[in-house]
Amino acid sequence: MIDLNSLQLFYVVVSAGGYSAAHRKTGQSRATLSRHIITLEEHLAVRLIERSTRSFRLTEQGQILYTHCQELFAQLDTALMQVETLQHEPQGLVRIAIPPSLLSFHQLGQEILRYMDSYPQVKVQIEVSNRAVDVHHENVDFVIRARTSLDYPLDYVPVLLARMNLVMVVHPKWQNMLSASIDETISQVPCIAWQANGEFAYWSLRHQDTGEVAQHKIRPRLIVDDLSMLREAALNGLGMVMIPHIYVQDDLSLGRLVQVQSIEQPIMSMVHAVHLGNRGMRPAVRHLLDWLKEITISLR
Repeated sequence: MIDLNSLQLFYVVVSAGGYSAAHRKTGQSRATLSRHIITLEEHLAVRLIERSTRSFRLTEQGQILYTHCQELFAQLDTALMQVETLQHEPQGLVRIAIPPSLLSFHQLGQEILRYMDSYPQVKVQIEVSNRAVDVHHENVDFVIRARTSLDYPLDYVPVLLARMNLVMVVHPKWQNMLSASIDETISQVPCIAWQANGEFAYWSLRHQDTGEVAQHKIRPRLIVDDLSMLREAALNGLGMVMIPHIYVQDDLSLGRLVQVQSIEQPIMSMVHAVHLGNRGMRPAVRHLLDWLKEITISLR
């Protein structure tokens, strides 16, 4: 029978990208790690890893085994977490990063406080910031973001929480400058951008008839990284902005802002949490994520 410990160490070595990195991660010596993998190879009568002084590469058999190990240990972690959740009330520290504008989105901040009141053994550390928090290298369990796409590298796991309609709005003083052509409107009305890179920014708009998405280049007069500032700039007549409808719905109904009507409209934005997968995730983190998914189900 295969030694489960050897199988797990094979998985760790491959995931880490080599023996040295696996040694730093586990504390096991390179010799011990190598011995376990050799034992596994002897038991299976196949070579799993091509070894040389300069390279580390899986064989075809090794790749097959590693793929199934990923599924096996992910399922095992999930089972252990479910057992622990049934046995105990969630407890421990959960570290979150979230932009200030999303903290107020459907009272998400208030909901997290309500969660803490319901589960007093859970401690939460929240970084409220617009900076790009690195889930890989910073001391955070998950990040809550809003993007028009959930395309992430394979080692990131996005969890959809809600969808937000984006709209293009402007102060009424610019209303006579609006055109049926969005490019013509952009050329006549100043634009205000959200976190543009450099002199130019791009707005992704979807054609309402064909469904095609086009990138429209804008030269922003003002660049901000906060939605409340974006709204204030529009209210002060500085130019046209693209912003979640929920943040300006009262301004639109009261006539303080007008919506830019065009055959092309912004792509929907998705509020989501991003983490690095279930493996090694503490039960309290998983519990809070599941709870957030549950309370936002009507927003998807």
